[in-house]
Amino acid sequence: MNRSVLSALKAVAVLVAITVVSVGILTVCNMFFPKYTPTLDAETARKINSIAKACDSDEEAFSDGYIVMLYEDEIGVSLSEFNKNNKSRKAEILAVYGEPKGYLTGAFIIESTAEGRDSSIVILSAYKDGALFGATVKKQNESYFDKLPDNLFGSVLGSSGDVDLKADLGKTGATVSLTAINRALNMSNAFALIHGDKVREAISARSKAELQSISSSKKGVRRD
Repeated sequence: MNRSVLSALKAVAVLVAITVVSVGILTVCNMFFPKYTPTLDAETARKINSIAKACDSDEEAFSDGYIVMLYEDEIGVSLSEFNKNNKSRKAEILAVYGEPKGYLTGAFIIESTAEGRDSSIVILSAYKDGALFGATVKKQNESYFDKLPDNLFGSVLGSSGDVDLKADLGKTGATVSLTAINRALNMSNAFALIHGDKVREAISARSKAELQSISSSKKGVRRD
């Protein structure tokens, strides 16, 4: 066996070893640091109800259908495709929720994310009548997050396009975190502006389905 063949075999062996190690590292990371998946759980419903009050009880908002997660086939929009087409925004849409009944019937909430200094930052943004009316940070693990003001979104409520939190808030000591939040919010604003009508139609369909279900239940009740 000549030297060139031996060199080629050694190179292949090194590549195989690197691949095996990389796969092992990824497997361990996935075990201990699983990828975040958006879900409508009790805590998410509580946070949504705090910015888009569907009813007085957080528990009822979660259990009684005041807040629902909308699916891509209902909206008619692929979130992954939207994220791909807006890759330059350096943020992603994770999920869309709606309020088919309650105080703010027709309102919808978008969950979005962007990379901060130490973690992915996830925010919830609420929309009605074509404008942002509430927002909150759902998930973060940033070192300097406490440097950001409590009324983080106050200056941009009522907006319907790109905003600039850094210009509004000035120096905060948490520039990278604020930039990520701004990117996530602008991604949500863009989605709401482009696909808001489709989201509202999906919520309306949910509302009608619930009314029909209630009507059917009443018809099925026997009276002695």
